[in-house]
Amino acid sequence: MASKLAPLHSHLSVLGRRRWLLRLARGGMALTLTMLIALAIDFLIDWLCSFGRAQRGVQLVTLAGLALWACRRFVWPAFVARETDIDLALLVERQQGIDSDLVAALQFETSAAPSWGSMQLEDAVVDYVADFGNSLKLHRGLTGNRLRRTALALAVTAVVLAVGVIEFPDHAAVFVNRLLLGSAHYPTYTTITRISINESEVQIGAPAAAAPRIPYGSAVRFSVDASGVCPASGSIRIVAQTGAGATSVMLLPTQSPADQTPSDQSSSERQPPVDSAKAPATAAGGNERATYQGDLPRLVATVSYQVYLGDGWTEPASIEVIPLPVVSLALDHTPPPYAARQSTMHSDASSRQISVIEGSQVVLTVQCSNKPLAKVEFVTGLARYPLEPETADRQVWKLPAAQTPLTRVVAPLPFEVQVVDDDGMSPEQPLRGHIRIETDRPPRIAAAVVTEKVLPGAHPGIAWGAADDYGLAEIRAHKQLTRGNGEIEQSVDVLQQIPAAEQPQPMIRGRVVLDLAPLSLSKGDLLRVTLEAVDYRGDHPGMSAQSEPVVFQVTDESGILAGLVEADEKSARQLDQIIQRQLGIGAAR
Repeated sequence: MASKLAPLHSHLSVLGRRRWLLRLARGGMALTLTMLIALAIDFLIDWLCSFGRAQRGVQLVTLAGLALWACRRFVWPAFVARETDIDLALLVERQQGIDSDLVAALQFETSAAPSWGSMQLEDAVVDYVADFGNSLKLHRGLTGNRLRRTALALAVTAVVLAVGVIEFPDHAAVFVNRLLLGSAHYPTYTTITRISINESEVQIGAPAAAAPRIPYGSAVRFSVDASGVCPASGSIRIVAQTGAGATSVMLLPTQSPADQTPSDQSSSERQPPVDSAKAPATAAGGNERATYQGDLPRLVATVSYQVYLGDGWTEPASIEVIPLPVVSLALDHTPPPYAARQSTMHSDASSRQISVIEGSQVVLTVQCSNKPLAKVEFVTGLARYPLEPETADRQVWKLPAAQTPLTRVVAPLPFEVQVVDDDGMSPEQPLRGHIRIETDRPPRIAAAVVTEKVLPGAHPGIAWGAADDYGLAEIRAHKQLTRGNGEIEQSVDVLQQIPAAEQPQPMIRGRVVLDLAPLSLSKGDLLRVTLEAVDYRGDHPGMSAQSEPVVFQVTDESGILAGLVEADEKSARQLDQIIQRQLGIGAAR
């Protein structure tokens, strides 16, 4: 039975493959038609609205989604559809108007057919179909009406779009560039051919290119060349990347297009042609050329800018600001060794004004927090001292330990630090500072005696006390003897010496007893004694101070008694003054 219908099965298999290919071809044409229409609509929207990169990205995603939908709607069903021989036989019967013998014969050859009824009848049907099956024209089962309609619509759409591309090739090229998220613009009446910033040319239509770098606080001059229909003015929209707001710079022509000389025009015409995929070409009207300029007085932050000239415009591009070095100054001081333990000064190391003890060593450190430095100098007066980098990134610099005014500060020292970074930039103002001196005051010493009248062989005593900020080194007694005949004798005695190991000694008190017998004094002689204190300053000479002189008058016993009476009278007067002051205070109450 299978052998009798084998030719029919073969014809049906061929018919099935052809129908599958036709369905697949119609699905592909429907997909192509859908995408061509979508691209045409996308072009119209983009041309009318001049979308930016983000909006064009959304359009591209939409096109991709539409393509997936069209594949699912038209191609995938045709690809996965399968028809059995019975399905194809039914199709042939309907199209050729024959009875159901064709399907019956295919069913009678199945394994279940013997149980259905008369085997003779089944064999007769199979034989009948096998006889006329070869004469059937199965290609009539290939219907092409829907395919022809789809092909016709696709052909018309393709022809219309091809005519548009041939008529407007620049628009088509720009659309492809923009569809791929390029930065080309559709042809305009005004074409921006060149942009320079501070005499440095930038690439039009290449926002990702290296942005020009402008020093902080510098002025920015824009120069824009245009061709085609050149308007009377234009503008540049500038937006700070920090979101602080936007501003506009007016673009004015350096000379009117009508005033250009032939030499100017020929010079302009010698410029290289502009690639339509990177910059717009003049669409119509005019063959002028003009140069426009605009100035931004001061640039303090990185910005993006867009040029608008006539109906021409550019994509946003950036101008980077070269930042100034952010520099901090630290002053660390070390007092001289003799004052290290007694020093109570505490100053902020980041302060540019500090007070130090005379003789202190100051360490200067300069640190830049945002970029490497190329040169740092310490300047005081006319002298300049270079600092050296302390770290590999050249962001921390120190003044070397060589002999500088900071090695030992002995006088007030105004200074400034001058900094230059790798970009040749310096802070807007030099780092100025001042080192003040906290003077190590001289020592203080005082002496007192009970009486100034003495006998020639007496042993008078002098009580004394000395003090200093950081320590005392020595106490001396200066003696000056003036005899009655006018002869003067001088001598110096060291009363006390404090070794360095016992320092500091900020206060000392004592009493010295003078032996006058060896001096061979006589009545009328005067002995002037002045005590001197010398402070301790380590390896450097100390400063000294003297007390008020104590004057001893050499007299006899009667002079001593007179001195006692005089002292009693003086004490009485002082007591009387005290009583009067107290009484006066009581009266006031």
